Amino acid sequence: MTENFSQKHALAIVNNSPFPVLVMDTQGRVCSYNPAFEQLVGRVQASDLQGREIERLANHPVRALLCRDKFICWTDRNDTKHHFEIHSIEMPGEDCGHARLFIDISKQVELEQAHATLSDELKQHILTDTVTGLLNWRGIMLALEPQVARSRRYNSAMSVIMMEVHCEGDKERLLLDTARLLKDQLRWADLIGCNELHELVLVLPETTAESAIQLADKLERLLAEMGDGLHGQSLSTCYGVTGWRRQDNASTLLKRASMALAEARSRQGKHSIAL
Repeated sequence: MTENFSQKHALAIVNNSPFPVLVMDTQGRVCSYNPAFEQLVGRVQASDLQGREIERLANHPVRALLCRDKFICWTDRNDTKHHFEIHSIEMPGEDCGHARLFIDISKQVELEQAHATLSDELKQHILTDTVTGLLNWRGIMLALEPQVARSRRYNSAMSVIMMEVHCEGDKERLLLDTARLLKDQLRWADLIGCNELHELVLVLPETTAESAIQLADKLERLLAEMGDGLHGQSLSTCYGVTGWRRQDNASTLLKRASMALAEARSRQGKHSIAL
């Protein structure tokens, strides 16, 4: 059907197109442009391009529009930022070059950026881990602060256990099974969380560090049994245990528990470490 278009018809379509069009010859010189392109860059700048080679326009205000990239960002004379998708169309004939069609996708880019920003903001408000359904690190911090304040007010004991579990099999299933076991074994007042490294965090109100160590030993035995029964292999576990101190806040308490876990990990053994 395209051969039915006469040169006159084709010219009329290009001139009335809402999309900017720029035509260049085989030497990379600007041959012509349509009114939409002139409206985009301005009459003076468009006229200044006529007959000039792209490679010699290093400092020209519209140089960015002439690059070979398929997607470009260009700021016009009114400081308005445009995002274009560029389509290069080879022109028929031995002495003809190609035309560039500029599709403005600024609205699409704005929507994508707004969506990404909204997704980031939403992630900041999510309080649960996507794999286990346990509290994530932000959820742990928010839930732990009132517990610290309560311990400080009543001078009551509180402990934190940080633990990690490893096996050679399905790590996601292992996390889910471990989370289920912890929910079964801990009290309703205890908090269970999981950070981005899939280290598990147990917050134990009214619990001394010594009692927390005993709980860690019990969990180690139960996890070993779970590994033999469900996963058919031995699990590697390590624990860091610390008790609340009067000068602690949520951050210092979790940091010390993390240091304890790091020490346990460095020993490459199944030990509960109290700091």
